[in-house]
Amino acid sequence: MATIELDSLDCYQQSVFRYLKDYHPYVFDDKEEADEIIVMRANNAVNAYKTAACDGESPYECERIAMQTLYAGLEFSPITYLIEACQNATGYEMSSDEACEIYRDPSVKEIFSRYGTEIEGDPREYRLVAELEPCFHKYKDHDNPFAERYF
Repeated sequence: MATIELDSLDCYQQSVFRYLKDYHPYVFDDKEEADEIIVMRANNAVNAYKTAACDGESPYECERIAMQTLYAGLEFSPITYLIEACQNATGYEMSSDEACEIYRDPSVKEIFSRYGTEIEGDPREYRLVAELEPCFHKYKDHDNPFAERYF
């Protein structure tokens, strides 16, 4: 596989790179794969922009379509969800690295796959948090011995 170089001047690459670093950092476990994802998403966004422009859309609409293409499927962040669920369940605000460590566990990925990405606010969310809660045991009451359980 050829090594892909990210273009530091490509605004789409830089935008999705920052987003992935913040909300999907586990993608960077394999740097080459991460670079491929970034380049592919940026190229798809450029193509979406060009197609929209050829269809007569305004520059604003072209950019909206490009950004929608760039971030498609990335709206739900399991890392952010784990951080918030742990804080609600134990009172401890884990770091992104700790959440990534939990998310790398295949059983945790399987739990998330059963519930999908539209789980927030869903009545089944309580069951998801109950299934994830054992993963938080080493963080329970880490910084807050008076933390109350929320779930």
